[in-house]
Amino acid sequence: MGSFGFPDFYLQKNMHFELLKLLADGKFHSGEKLASSLNVSRTSIWKMISRIQELGLELHSVKGKGYKLIEPLNLFEQETIIQHISSKTRDQIQDIHIFQSIDSTSSYVMELSQSGKLALGGNKVFVCLAEQQTAGKGRRGRPWISPYGHNLYFTLAREFNTGISELEGLSLVIALAVTRVLARNQIHGLGIKWPNDILWQGRKLAGILLEISGDPTGLSQVIIGLGLNINANPDAMVNVDQAWVDIKTISGKVPDRNKLAAELIVEIIKMVDEFENNGFTAFKTEWDENDALRDKEVELKTHSNQSTGILGKVMGVNNQGALLLQTEKGIEIFHGGELSPRLVQGNQKQGKQTQGKKEQGN
Repeated sequence: MGSFGFPDFYLQKNMHFELLKLLADGKFHSGEKLASSLNVSRTSIWKMISRIQELGLELHSVKGKGYKLIEPLNLFEQETIIQHISSKTRDQIQDIHIFQSIDSTSSYVMELSQSGKLALGGNKVFVCLAEQQTAGKGRRGRPWISPYGHNLYFTLAREFNTGISELEGLSLVIALAVTRVLARNQIHGLGIKWPNDILWQGRKLAGILLEISGDPTGLSQVIIGLGLNINANPDAMVNVDQAWVDIKTISGKVPDRNKLAAELIVEIIKMVDEFENNGFTAFKTEWDENDALRDKEVELKTHSNQSTGILGKVMGVNNQGALLLQTEKGIEIFHGGELSPRLVQGNQKQGKQTQGKKEQGN
């Protein structure tokens, strides 16, 4: 079993986050009781309330009753996440780090890896979650908008004995793992836009970013970043430039984030293990069933075709997970790029009132 020890920096608590934990239940708490609980002055509580509001969270203040969050928060807790993970899977987890706020969970894990602080042999994984990212990373250099306490920002690192050349279909498998978990949570009607964007009615629910380093034919390490919209505040997402959606909009309810995080960890570990043993071919049929753009006319932009793009019809993927595109030259194989449907009906940049949110920049 992994040590599951909180890193030293986690113990250096910021008091406004401690106050936020007390307010997370969405009930009124008097300033006097809050000050007593944290052993600070009422003036300090007022200053901390201002810092909480800077996170984009709405609070209600009533004289004689105190303060309350407009909407309760289900904050990440390491112990609660672990309770939802079987002992067998726990043995594969080296550690789980949870941040209140960080620039990027993937950047943090990358720094640990580059400094030699991760020892992930024998199918071990390392997990990092955050309530907020100030510089979240999306695909192709885009930012991933990451408001506090409402979504899921998650990074998992793992080593592979196979080289980088054998990992082409891995990002597709991670997307399938996410759709499996969401389906078990009654989130249906999802599709995956190659290689790994998870969509609902053309709007983005989740995005995945893989960063791979190592030997082309030997040991390699993969850092898997996942952003999943759960209960996004439209005001916090105003700068997102594409159509997006969250779980609350789809299902009308907000899932337990700790349980959902645990389920994602378990499913990703299981499917990544299977991928290492059997390759992408073990998942190809499932991919075909979830391919959101199969038989659709699209434009593909690659690093060498950013301005004009390549027009064609999606014919699925091959046994390695590469895109098959019917172009004027015939069926061509592409190993990277960004797909966009050529015909888009309606306006995908509507406000929340019409259920058309903006997509995270991934």
